[in-house]
Amino acid sequence: MQSLAYRAAVTGADAYRSVRLAVRRENGTLRLGNRFVADGRYRDVAFVAFGNAANSMALAALHAIGDRLTQGFLAGPEPSSPELPFQGLTVAPGWGGAPEAPAVVAAATEIAEGLTEQDLLLVLLSPGSVRTLAAPPPGLTAEEFSELLRRAHDAGAGGREVSLLARVVGTGAVGGRLATSVKRADVATLLVDHGDGPGSVGGGPMRPVASSERVAARSLLERLGLSSVLHPKTLESLAPGGPDPAPLPGRVGSPVVVASPSDALRSAADALFDKGWTSRLGFLEIPDGPEESAERFLQRSEELIAAERLSPDSRTKGVGVFAMTTLGLPEGVDEGPALGRFLVRSRTLVRRREMSVGLFRTAGALGTPEYPAGAVVGSPTDPEARVLPGHARAVPMRRGITDVGLLAVALCPVPGAAAAGRRDA
Repeated sequence: MQSLAYRAAVTGADAYRSVRLAVRRENGTLRLGNRFVADGRYRDVAFVAFGNAANSMALAALHAIGDRLTQGFLAGPEPSSPELPFQGLTVAPGWGGAPEAPAVVAAATEIAEGLTEQDLLLVLLSPGSVRTLAAPPPGLTAEEFSELLRRAHDAGAGGREVSLLARVVGTGAVGGRLATSVKRADVATLLVDHGDGPGSVGGGPMRPVASSERVAARSLLERLGLSSVLHPKTLESLAPGGPDPAPLPGRVGSPVVVASPSDALRSAADALFDKGWTSRLGFLEIPDGPEESAERFLQRSEELIAAERLSPDSRTKGVGVFAMTTLGLPEGVDEGPALGRFLVRSRTLVRRREMSVGLFRTAGALGTPEYPAGAVVGSPTDPEARVLPGHARAVPMRRGITDVGLLAVALCPVPGAAAAGRRDA
């Protein structure tokens, strides 16, 4: 049942499927998210795709637009699909901007600046984009910028706060800089939300930084004792009283979220409900670190399971509790080690012999190879899963489908029904 929930979650939030639903050509009309234009409105369509789901989103655009998709560029943690006749760069997970970021920004800017009033630019963003689009601020090397963000996290900044620093302090294409590169063309931005809010994905390349964000970033640096790391002019730019950016022109459409954590949760819960289980939402989002997330999730799961008063006579096969979490990590960072810490802590907290807890990446098997895409501890409700050292059962998935965070699942069958649960898995 853990595998069933996992498959349903990544299918429900699948980036390819979501973009295909958002970009369609039907009966002389081209749909672009929440906008509709005449199908012949544009001479050429170009795209840029970044992040963990760059391949999936770019393929969806190609299949939706067809031969009118004349140019494009993509960058993410996996090599470009052979089916995509466009250039791309492979960018490994990590902190801050990658060494390849300047080349990625240059390619994206060249495409954006070369389009005319008769053209359309599709900007396809998924978590991990910030690695491809962020360059260091003046006075810092790429390595020093990455270390600044890592230090901020180690000093207590959450994933959302680290993303704010990357967006506000970083250069390159983050903080709305890609939007300003589009001089004449229309723009449609489609994105996958990781759970920290759509405005932070990729450092917000299509959303200029507001004065309130600059003040928040400065306050965060001061709280963490990291202000001295930045060049004085960079720190000065974060002072209160700065102007808000001018509104973007109307041809630059507002970003549209095509996949989100709620899509994954809903699909996972529906899949178990269809098999006769009771599905309960634990949390839509847990932004805390691995151990804290495990503690909150197990406590809430125990409350919800206890409330059902399960017995052999219950008219359900069991209770499944679901939540999404970022484990307190910013986008672009390999989640593997934190996934392991969550499961280690969960194992110590499980009090029901028949209960199992799973944690699954929706980005696929990316990053450090010794950590699986998903794993389960507790009662072995999935007979197809193999056993890894530490007695966690790994659950595989296809690579790079989407990235809406990590799915946490707690399953508790009715007493005496564990064997039946295994047969249903």
